[in-house]
Amino acid sequence: MSKFLFLWESVPGYTPADPNERAALLGKLMEMTKKALDEGQITDWGLFAGGGAGYGIGEGTESDALRGAMQFAPYIKFTVHPVLSLKEVGEVMKSMAG
Repeated sequence: MSKFLFLWESVPGYTPADPNERAALLGKLMEMTKKALDEGQITDWGLFAGGGAGYGIGEGTESDALRGAMQFAPYIKFTVHPVLSLKEVGEVMKSMAG
């Protein structure tokens, strides 16, 4: 199982101008995020202080990462980076030692 860093940002033009519609959409997206946290699809989530963008941390397969990101389309755009732990980096370094 791999670990992923999800960098997300709101897609301009998809957030409704009407305050009630915007609140309803943001509420739905927050509920989806809470569900992903509760089900262990992501283990951490945050909003950058400037708003409109943030991050998530999750574990799974590449297909899991794609599935997780696609459920927020078209409102949220993701850049997904697989990451290695300190232990994994150490193993790579050992394997490279002559």
